Amino acid sequence: MARPKLQTARGKLVAEWSVKPAELKALHAAKRPKVEKIKTRVVRIAKSELRIMPSEFTAAHLLHPHRWWPFYFCRPRYRVRKNQKNLTPTEWQRFIHAIEALAESGMPSPTYAEFVQIHIDAMDTPAGHMWGAHGGANFLSWHREYLAKLEARLIAINPLVTLPYWDWVTDRTAIPAALTDSQDISDWGITRGASFNGNSLASAAQLNALLAGNNFNTFQNTLEAAPFHNRLHVLVGGTMATSASPADPLFWLHHAFIDKIWADWQTLHPGVNPPNPADVLQPAPIMTRTVAQVLDTRALGYVYA
Repeated sequence: MARPKLQTARGKLVAEWSVKPAELKALHAAKRPKVEKIKTRVVRIAKSELRIMPSEFTAAHLLHPHRWWPFYFCRPRYRVRKNQKNLTPTEWQRFIHAIEALAESGMPSPTYAEFVQIHIDAMDTPAGHMWGAHGGANFLSWHREYLAKLEARLIAINPLVTLPYWDWVTDRTAIPAALTDSQDISDWGITRGASFNGNSLASAAQLNALLAGNNFNTFQNTLEAAPFHNRLHVLVGGTMATSASPADPLFWLHHAFIDKIWADWQTLHPGVNPPNPADVLQPAPIMTRTVAQVLDTRALGYVYA
């Protein structure tokens, strides 16, 4: 993806993200696992496009944007997760480079590698299977918490970043172009299938039928399976078809859409909730909330547009 350098009115170039890795590193003294560095090409954005993180921020802010976002950055208080087709080039740059920054070595915990690892653990380990994140009771609530915590880390790098979503029911012909640059894919260390054909994904009629049902367990189980969630992972192929799928930035757009479908279903069926509200989502320290605490996207500080 071409990344033009943007300039201020005086022609001075400034860095894209609001806090340097070294500055964030100073927030944490704890030992962190080694992370492979993603090679990034320098992109600079006009200072007018940035929001600078307040100097009094501490490590405790990194996973809890709902505590500080409304005060510092947003009126009204909710972050807006947008359809990827409506993102501007600058918004795409913010999102991609915040992810790349989080994947750089030396970033404080939780790192991008740690986020990927807990998804691997959730799918591949006996302990992870107990979390109910896949084929279990917590598929929707676990991934909502997972996305919220990743988004929190990106916001701590650039407070203007929110997760976009890919509506592959409507836009099924191709993977979003901004995430198909061959150099990016190589730099991210991921793979994709040889081709993508979304014709077998859920249709609008199938989605409407899913939204009409009022039983939570049936809704969740159907949404996780083909032709919805599971089929998209298979059709994209490569890394997305493995337990390490969050290593591909496309993962977050896919699951943001799954989360949006749940949010839409909740609007249609108010008060119809998972049967296990007291369950604590795992693993700590990244995953900390109960099922009940993630039922309302507004309580987590975001809405979909």
